[in-house]
Amino acid sequence: MIFLLLWLVGLSIQPPAPLPADETLKTSDQVTVYVFLHESCVISQYYTLPLRRLHNKYADENLRFIGLFPNASSQPQKMQAFKAAYKLPFDLQTDHDHARKEAFGATVTPEVVVFNESQGKILYQGRIDDSYARVGKRRRVSTTSELADVLHALAKNKPIEVANTQPIGCFISKKNPN
Repeated sequence: MIFLLLWLVGLSIQPPAPLPADETLKTSDQVTVYVFLHESCVISQYYTLPLRRLHNKYADENLRFIGLFPNASSQPQKMQAFKAAYKLPFDLQTDHDHARKEAFGATVTPEVVVFNESQGKILYQGRIDDSYARVGKRRRVSTTSELADVLHALAKNKPIEVANTQPIGCFISKKNPN
């Protein structure tokens, strides 16, 4: 009896389905890759090179990257120094009021949200890849590249296979009450 119950429960657990083919991008769709960052987060610093490479490969008139700094300690001069030090080719903005953080439910830096602005839909949210097993534990070799896979699928107008992963990073501080 218990075996039958466990077997039935196992049948009901299925991985998330890829987006149906009719939910691929239209040529006029505007997509933004929002990247939640913090200049003093070592994990955010680590991912600047992969982000720069992905931007250089995929950014165009329909796909843009925006770095968001939700922590109140991130001031414009610190953000610009971060942008210069890591040669980030995309715009950086503050999110001190947590409008985007709360809209997307972001919790850590770095965390990415690939958002179809035209359809008002999150296409992917989570980690950039699996380089970090946990905070303070970086893998020697990354085995998955979720953000690159998503951007490749969008570029080829194919369904996105994985829509959500658990990001690893530095916690976003609470919103400043002022």
